[in-house]
Amino acid sequence: MVPVWAFALLIGTSLGAVVLMLVVRRYLAPKGFFRDPVPPAGVFSVLGVALGILIAFVLFLAFESFVRAQEGASREAVAVTQLLRATRLFPEPQHQELRGDLVCYGRAVVDDEWPKMDTGGESQVVEDWIDKIETTVDTVPVSNARTEVALSHWLDEQAERREGRRARLAEASSDTPQAVWLMLILGGAVTVLYLLVFADRRELWWVQGSMMFTVTGLIVASVLVIHFLDSPFARDGTYIGPDEMETTLELFEHEFSGDPSVIATIPCDEQGMPVR
Repeated sequence: MVPVWAFALLIGTSLGAVVLMLVVRRYLAPKGFFRDPVPPAGVFSVLGVALGILIAFVLFLAFESFVRAQEGASREAVAVTQLLRATRLFPEPQHQELRGDLVCYGRAVVDDEWPKMDTGGESQVVEDWIDKIETTVDTVPVSNARTEVALSHWLDEQAERREGRRARLAEASSDTPQAVWLMLILGGAVTVLYLLVFADRRELWWVQGSMMFTVTGLIVASVLVIHFLDSPFARDGTYIGPDEMETTLELFEHEFSGDPSVIATIPCDEQGMPVR
């Protein structure tokens, strides 16, 4: 859902631009600024095209970043599901230990790392579970073909999990450089202010007001969409939640809900924090 402040900013800036146009019409341009409106219209076309190209390019890059973040989160969750299934092929005690550690990893991702990605951070708790999982895997004895195949499959899925998490964390912080944001804001402001040269008291006020409202609204809306897509884990209109990982945990809990011995081997609480 798009936050209220975004709607307020969009309507507020658009109405403010309309008021500015009406003020300029009334006090500064009783007969307009130009005798021939064709030259300034040509300049405005150049400004509009340049700004439109810039917005389209940045919007495309921001959308690609959003898609990469979404795909990374999905790949990670699917890999964790496959890793949980692969633990069945490991001998004891690694079988139980890895299964419990993977569940704790998923819980820590959902409850500790996901909120931190709002500001581009990551979770040390998740890193600790990764270290523990890798340490446990190193102790798996490769004594038969079944274990060898299981370990090979495990390593492949572990690589998928790692790449998914890396993509998710990489897109948690804004990819759009500050210089580009500056160009977008300045370009939008210049384009809107340039519309004031068309102020003319002889024209219908609502026609010129509508022109100002429409152009300002489109520019502000475009910048807001870029902002939302560029921050996919911030809790706003394009928020990517940990739904995939939560589904993985629900599948595990549903499968083993009737087996207290399995639940007892999980070495963490519901938030993924280690228990002593």
